[in-house]
Amino acid sequence: MFLGVVGFLMVVIIVAALIRGKSNPVPLFVMVPVIAALICGFSPAEIFGFVKAGVSKTWSTAVLFIFSIVYFSMMGDMGLFDPMVNWLVKKAGSNIVMVTVATACIAVISHLDGALASTLLITIPAMLPIYKKLHMRPVVLVCIIGAAMSIMNLLPWGGPVARTGVVLNADVNALWQQLLPLQGVGLIILLVFAAYMGVMEKRRGAGLNPTGKAAQLSDDDEDKSADDDLSAEDAEFMRRPKMIWFNGILTLFVIGLLCFTKIPLYGAFMFGLAVALVANFHSAKDQARAIKMHAATALTMPMILLASGVFLGVLSKTGMMKAMAQMLIAIVPTALGPHLQDVFGFFAVPIGMMLGTDSYFFGLLPLAIGVGQQFGVDPHNMAMAMLIGKNYGVMVTPHAATTFLACGLAGISIKELLTFCAPRLWVLSWISLACGLVLGLFHL
Repeated sequence: MFLGVVGFLMVVIIVAALIRGKSNPVPLFVMVPVIAALICGFSPAEIFGFVKAGVSKTWSTAVLFIFSIVYFSMMGDMGLFDPMVNWLVKKAGSNIVMVTVATACIAVISHLDGALASTLLITIPAMLPIYKKLHMRPVVLVCIIGAAMSIMNLLPWGGPVARTGVVLNADVNALWQQLLPLQGVGLIILLVFAAYMGVMEKRRGAGLNPTGKAAQLSDDDEDKSADDDLSAEDAEFMRRPKMIWFNGILTLFVIGLLCFTKIPLYGAFMFGLAVALVANFHSAKDQARAIKMHAATALTMPMILLASGVFLGVLSKTGMMKAMAQMLIAIVPTALGPHLQDVFGFFAVPIGMMLGTDSYFFGLLPLAIGVGQQFGVDPHNMAMAMLIGKNYGVMVTPHAATTFLACGLAGISIKELLTFCAPRLWVLSWISLACGLVLGLFHL
């Protein structure tokens, strides 16, 4: 009980501080968990072991971020995305809805491999220049991608379905076949949601010539990023118009490595960045200059990812996570027992934000199934409700590496992401649950 209370307090303090912008995530993810572990009576030596275990889970994503952000930043500076951006802007004109719907389609296709990181690394760099040119908020881009990944995560090779199959001891393909109708409906809901977000941005005044709040946002962004923009001299140094075709083929090759091979994602970007530097800059001095231009951005987010490993290590290795799951089960009133699957499905997004994917499926789900059976709740019903609802929290889990990867690529703060995306994705999870109920995937 004590571990669970401390765990919940730790999560609440961190999330509240992130949303209110009271501190940078690095000290929060390091100091709060260490203090919490000390309060629970663990020794410094034990806490160091927790830290080591947690960081070992996030270091690969941190390395991925370092190389991917430098790679895509360089490609943007060298003009690789300019022809596509100009063509799409010309075709879309002031049709903001077309841009948001295109974002959803690209995210769906990118997520066919089931990997969250590769979906972000493909979709955000491709679409962000268009959003900026049309004075659309980058957080809208991230929200649409989050909705697309949520419905596509129901693929049999996606993590949530595989984890659910393990807990139920069920065939993953059989689970997916049941979920297929929901995926079809979910894709329609996604396109409607993307179009709605486009309408909202258009009402804000987004477009080539912004008006209203979009114009105000544009001015604010220019002021905020004035120090981050390349100088005229650096911009001229980076331009490589004659290398667009080579850089385009290289980028497609790197994306192919992400989608069709089993090499680590960071390995693909290490290789791609190395080739890009050698091909575009012919001296060690020029290569160092190109890297240095993006060093600040490339190091900030990996520090956060490594620090979040401290949080994850303490949360899991101290037993806080298991205690939190047991507390969630214990506080459910007896009268709601027969409807336990509805309760956990309804609150799946905020619960998932606190627990994370592995702890949600391997910690909470088995406990929920066990308690539900005492009230006559079918394990399949419980699993389906919790699976469908949880998926929409994938982009707004504040201690997940991919959440910070999205923030870094889109240039938004964790506060913006949580306050803007979480409510909208939670509503989408309710809609998805209602559709699952109508399709007979689970019962009240």
